[in-house]
Amino acid sequence: MSNPSNYRCNFAKDYTLQAGVALDVDVPIDGAADWTIVLKNTGNTNAVTAGTVARQPVESGNRGPAATLPSGLPLAAGASLEVVGERAPLHAVRLTLTSSSGTTVRVEAGGV
Repeated sequence: MSNPSNYRCNFAKDYTLQAGVALDVDVPIDGAADWTIVLKNTGNTNAVTAGTVARQPVESGNRGPAATLPSGLPLAAGASLEVVGERAPLHAVRLTLTSSSGTTVRVEAGGV
């Protein structure tokens, strides 16, 4: 595996989801063609109850329509899910996350 410092995309940040309020998380992919985003619910009790993903390709620069996260919701406390792109160079990905009762999450991304 490559050293993370050699990745085009190398991102990690923690977020707090307020109860019932959608939060947009813009994840820079920085032109990486093969990338993975890991969403981990770091809360103790409450789930991430809804989420969408919208991709912003390098070519167009425009964010595409949001689509429901492919699987893994609701995301229980302590659980994680991946969003993966292969041969899909992107400028960024926007995750829109909601927790009906509120929780904390960590978003990490890496790609080459």
